Amino acid sequence: MQVTQGRGMGRGAKTDGLIKISDMAAMVRVSRQTLILYDKNGLLHPAYVNDAGYRYYSVDQLPYLRFICLLKSTGVPLAQIRELMRGRRDPRAVAAVLGERASDIRREVARLSLQAEEIDQLSELFLHAEARELGDDLPQVQWIDARRAIYVPFPTQEMDPGKLHLALMQAWGQLLDAGMIPSRGFGSVVRVAALGSETPLVGAGSIVVLPHDREVPGATVIDIPAGVYATMYHYAMPYDLAGERRLLAWMAERGLEPEGDAIDRCLFDTVFHTEEHAADFSRVEIKVRTA
Repeated sequence: MQVTQGRGMGRGAKTDGLIKISDMAAMVRVSRQTLILYDKNGLLHPAYVNDAGYRYYSVDQLPYLRFICLLKSTGVPLAQIRELMRGRRDPRAVAAVLGERASDIRREVARLSLQAEEIDQLSELFLHAEARELGDDLPQVQWIDARRAIYVPFPTQEMDPGKLHLALMQAWGQLLDAGMIPSRGFGSVVRVAALGSETPLVGAGSIVVLPHDREVPGATVIDIPAGVYATMYHYAMPYDLAGERRLLAWMAERGLEPEGDAIDRCLFDTVFHTEEHAADFSRVEIKVRTA
């Protein structure tokens, strides 16, 4: 039976033994409009169309419709199904198409799995809203896992919001070009050793934390080691270093020695500024030397 068969019976043929389009659709659990679409696309023409335009199908067409619907349920495009149904149908060709479709699904599953991980990471950032609402700016000590981040140095010692946004977007863009989103957040890195100098922003720059352990071609990537960190929430722009100095003073009072750089992790940026606080809500993180 050819796919395009069905119209040769003529408009005067009787409908005895034929199946109405609505009944045919109900058997395979599709809509009447779906069968009309299959007719128009050359997938399966009705066995008979009466003078009023009503479509009828034969029982012999059921296996063909079942097969079409089966392939469609796997996500095979109608154009490919039409090619498979033309002429002598080849089981090997069907197997090849289904194999390609399975590969597509596996790639999509992998993509969605990464996307779900990124969404979980992004949602964690907004859980800091409770600390923001409580005005919790008391330093504390906690363990933080290792991270890697794209780093772009500040262009000058005289930073302002515009220069900050441009520096950040260089790192942000490199992450996007690598097929990732900044779901683990962003911020800045400040050299602790430079804080007491006349050029406290030397070596400082914007960072975007990598959401996955993948390479970013052309980017400068820094390692932020795991360890015990002194942390403190505060309201400030990343180039305003009062928070870093305050946390270092708190550490010194308790005999905690800093190790490495200070990370100023931006949690709520300009989008969430208020009349009361026209600055970013961030968390300073400084690793504590433990040995």
